[in-house]
Amino acid sequence: MNHHLNSKQLARYHSLGYLDCGRVMSDAAVTELRDIADRFAAEAQAGSIGLSTEPDQSYTLFTPVFTRNARYKELVLQHAVILDIVESVLGPVFRLVEDQLFYKPPRHGGALALHQDNGYYGYDEPKIVTCWIALDDATPENGCLKILPGSHRQEVRHDPIPGSIIIRADVDESQLIDVPAAAGTLIVFDGLLVHGSDPNTTDRPRRVANMVAIVPTADGTFRKFDDTLNPYLRGAPA
Repeated sequence: MNHHLNSKQLARYHSLGYLDCGRVMSDAAVTELRDIADRFAAEAQAGSIGLSTEPDQSYTLFTPVFTRNARYKELVLQHAVILDIVESVLGPVFRLVEDQLFYKPPRHGGALALHQDNGYYGYDEPKIVTCWIALDDATPENGCLKILPGSHRQEVRHDPIPGSIIIRADVDESQLIDVPAAAGTLIVFDGLLVHGSDPNTTDRPRRVANMVAIVPTADGTFRKFDDTLNPYLRGAPA
């Protein structure tokens, strides 16, 4: 079955820089991915990165995931619907930049500063699609996506946050919007879309699976390609 985006969906994506694709994950798949995220968090897996500027407001990013969990690879990196949607934007040949699990613990998971994903990669031609998959109902209260619609049209300056690996986009925040999403929902957005999230103020964790894909391109300023960690998800190099 073909799950590519139609012309109206593509026009919206290119106009706003993002698209809510609705639910693409079954309840069973969401439960499996939640369990994987919980195991990673409980076992303090290698590859975890603390995203915080304040010790009491941290949360965790796990990457890479697919090399350490075959089921995650099947559920996310080989998901036919997700790959068809990405192909609609990037074309028939694209590779993985990185895969991620975000874990915001209850009443502890802090905010993530506004940024463009390519601010962390530094590709000269950032034809990037980020796939953001809600594993819990994402709300303003637990830190759903916040985005700046239309901000994907140009790269913006990012300022480093002292004492952390985090950078912050220098933008006017007055037009930010929340993008709530039910568990199992896929939101795709351009690698130059300014986005972030607020703290998790609820009594439950907020978990997200992420996949970042890119058309074949040269190494970025901050990210080099590796055939093991950055496989082609569709097609093959020309």
